[in-house]
Amino acid sequence: MAALLSGAATAQDTTLYFSPDLVGEFTAPSAFEGLYAGVLLGPISARKNNFNSTGWEIRPEIGGVVGWNQPVAPGVILGAELQATIATDFSNSAYLRAMALARLGFAAGDNSLVYLLGGAGRLGDSWAFEAGIGAEVMVTDNMALRLEAAGIGQLGPVPNGNNIPAVSAMRITSGAIWQLDGGPAATTFNSGPVTDFTGLYAGINIGGLTDPQFNFFNDYGWGWHLSRFEMGGLAGYNHALTDMFRAGVEVQLGINYDTSGDAGLDALALARVGVVPVEGVLAYAAGGLGLVEGQSAYVFGGGVEYALWGQASLRGEALILGRMDNAPGLTGIAGPTTSKVTIGTVWHFD
Repeated sequence: MAALLSGAATAQDTTLYFSPDLVGEFTAPSAFEGLYAGVLLGPISARKNNFNSTGWEIRPEIGGVVGWNQPVAPGVILGAELQATIATDFSNSAYLRAMALARLGFAAGDNSLVYLLGGAGRLGDSWAFEAGIGAEVMVTDNMALRLEAAGIGQLGPVPNGNNIPAVSAMRITSGAIWQLDGGPAATTFNSGPVTDFTGLYAGINIGGLTDPQFNFFNDYGWGWHLSRFEMGGLAGYNHALTDMFRAGVEVQLGINYDTSGDAGLDALALARVGVVPVEGVLAYAAGGLGLVEGQSAYVFGGGVEYALWGQASLRGEALILGRMDNAPGLTGIAGPTTSKVTIGTVWHFD
């Protein structure tokens, strides 16, 4: 009886659940290939009266999407889609968002896709651009759930003359996406063994940059804001010192913005030391130098990576930043008081 129960548990584990122990061949999901369409729902924030001049500043939007995904390499997807939504405050104010977007996606296992997006179109009274990041997870053979976030800025002047530079609106959109082409032949590729966190890697991340003492953030004419949305990418190299210990270097490039029109860049160069206490987990400390809003900075912190399956891992990271010149910020307080907290997906090429 014990043997039968053990066999049943093993069959359930390998059939129903993904595990870092799964190796070898796996199949790219058909929901990330070919023609698709879906419904979208989420909040949109346009608070500067450049896209809409009446009604709620933050309101729900609802609409739809249609697009096409094309695999171009194992685990890599290029796509294009059209999104159209109506943002309403349920009274006398509503505006249209219609965007043509390109997507670059990376498979984080055979049922998940993480992607970058960018494009242009119409938002309310103005032409606008969008840039953001998102993720889709398959929940049935032909349906995926989506979550994405994007910053929005105006292209050219707006009719009321209230022109705002950089990013001045933001949306967080959920969706349900259906495959429409009947499930084309899936692309099979070799995932390889679970990563051991050595060699080259690259990834994308999303999170927030918070500067409560305003040691880095500037007021570009649209008010002081102590936190900004952050998204970007990273690349690095890990070297195995022993079976357990890792040392490496990494570069990060991020774009940070709020919805007031303030935006900036941060670029960091980090040294890392880490430990792999069990297979599929890397805990690490990091430190280095960089530029934040054009100011020289030092940085220290750390994070944890968990191997998903194949060569992908999920990362959470928290960094503390300070100015190299130790100049005080707007509040008169200096020191390492700025934080960058992100989550992301990392692809290892070991």
